[in-house]
Amino acid sequence: MTTRFPHLRAAMMRRPWAMAPDWLLALVEVVEHRAEGHAPVSAEEFAQRAGQHSRIEVEATIGGVRAENGLATMVGLDAAGEIVAARPGERVAGEPQPGSVIAVIGIRGVIAQHARQVDDISGPGGTSTERVSNSFRDALDDPAVKAIVFDVDSPGGNVHGVQELAAQIRAARGRKPIIAQVNSTAASAAYWLASQADEIVVTPGGEVGSIGVYGMHKDVSVAAEKQGLKVTFISAGPYKVEGNPFEPLSEEAHAYGQTLVDKTYGFFVSDVARGRGVRESVIRNGFGQGRVVLAQDAVTEGMADKVATMDETLRRVAKMKPAPAGPSGKRAEVDDVERQASEADPDQPLEARGPAEPEADAQGEADRQAALERDAFRRRRHAHRLRSSG
Repeated sequence: MTTRFPHLRAAMMRRPWAMAPDWLLALVEVVEHRAEGHAPVSAEEFAQRAGQHSRIEVEATIGGVRAENGLATMVGLDAAGEIVAARPGERVAGEPQPGSVIAVIGIRGVIAQHARQVDDISGPGGTSTERVSNSFRDALDDPAVKAIVFDVDSPGGNVHGVQELAAQIRAARGRKPIIAQVNSTAASAAYWLASQADEIVVTPGGEVGSIGVYGMHKDVSVAAEKQGLKVTFISAGPYKVEGNPFEPLSEEAHAYGQTLVDKTYGFFVSDVARGRGVRESVIRNGFGQGRVVLAQDAVTEGMADKVATMDETLRRVAKMKPAPAGPSGKRAEVDDVERQASEADPDQPLEARGPAEPEADAQGEADRQAALERDAFRRRRHAHRLRSSG
């Protein structure tokens, strides 16, 4: 058992993670490798160290163009109906007409909050929520973009920044169609984000889920003693060195760590329930319960909406009619549906028109909010289908 950099290992394992455990262990090894002064491992080697999830592709090519993680690649169809793309920051061809292109934003590899964290830890094989947030905001404001597609292939990652990005995606629903294309894995934090889109599409061999949060503590005190090492902390503050790797984890420290994990898991479950329009109990008692679920099974269970490849999704979305500037015809119907979803009174279901009855307890309030979310989700999906069939 290594004690080369116990402080790095302890710091990484102690914080809450929403990621497949084998990827976290691989991440710790990579950090130690870097700390020893070695050159960064390649994205491919990093994936191989992660074992069963090594098939995750940390780089992607769309329309012959290399797509960069967290940045928007503009995609459209040429005259022959073939998918064409431009490098991030460039246009497909000249100055596109309003509503003529799709912004594809990659969420691949390990997720971290800041771009510097991703680059320092996992090199090119990760995505920062900060970078995705900026690209998503730009795509929403770009009149040339008719829809946004998240290209997801990730085992999850650090929970920091994920809740905020999830809220940003959910709040933008109704402005433009937002599709999460799982290509091929959306695990843990990656599914947390994907679940906030209008629609989740999973490639035929894909998988989604792994809904859960964890932290770890590794006690290296015995290993250190065998190496003739004894560490003494001089500290101030009752809990300042709590959870350090040179002593067994105390019951009090374990309880505190469990509290952090439970609260973070609660945020995770709440966001997925709101994003998918179901009760939280459905998430806690189903949706894989921490396991990944294969594509068709995920659709059956309500974790995803359909099974299709990235190419099929891009061609379908490219044929959607962009929303005109003013409401008319079918667009007026879409606007009306989205308005009802976005302006829903939080104190009563959308279909009710009388005064809301007071609820007897907190569970009644939760059930009422869940019903409201489900109804709003159905309305958004209906609006999305109206665009697709226009």
